[in-house]
Amino acid sequence: MKIKDQVTYEEIFETNQYEKFSQVEEKDFVLDLGCSQGYFYFKHYNKNITYVGVDASINCIRDFYENLEEEQEPLVLNSFMGSGLEVKNFNWFFYDEHQKVNSITFPSLLKFLNRKIDFLKFDIEGAEKFILLDHYDLFKNNVKKFAGEIHLEESDGIFYKEDVIKMLEKLVYDPSMQFRLYSVDGIDITESIWENPYFYTEIIINGYVEQL
Repeated sequence: MKIKDQVTYEEIFETNQYEKFSQVEEKDFVLDLGCSQGYFYFKHYNKNITYVGVDASINCIRDFYENLEEEQEPLVLNSFMGSGLEVKNFNWFFYDEHQKVNSITFPSLLKFLNRKIDFLKFDIEGAEKFILLDHYDLFKNNVKKFAGEIHLEESDGIFYKEDVIKMLEKLVYDPSMQFRLYSVDGIDITESIWENPYFYTEIIINGYVEQL
């Protein structure tokens, strides 16, 4: 495998950033939002997963495809997660090229997939707000296991700290939501985060929806 982004590769393969509490299992249907160069797919391919990846960078998708073997056929969509349908300029810092890319909403994506998601992984730079906050019930009713980065932004962002804290409080008091929170260096902060929740700029969530 050609590794284009060492940091992302290490998050997936070495530090196991997204699977410290719940994991991808055999024959899971995996939705990977912000799939980048596809390292999450390559890690779990041998589990006979069904995989759909979404990424705003066509350059990431190109690098993803370059690592595919003949028998590997993931479905990958070049879009970004949005609150509505639009086209806008996009540039991922890893590449120099600019491009236009279209949005996709969480409800429209679920309608397209037309099935429940066994494992949702996300790293979408604040756009997780459009799932965890704006469409909480839709998320809860269609996702079994989940993991991703949550960005706590102060300005010029999407998911502001105040909204993140409210969302986390909702998760805490929802008996069907079982999850752990981690700092980006892998420390379990599920309990300690409440001592100073505004300290963090990024955290990792990993959990599952319990059928009550």
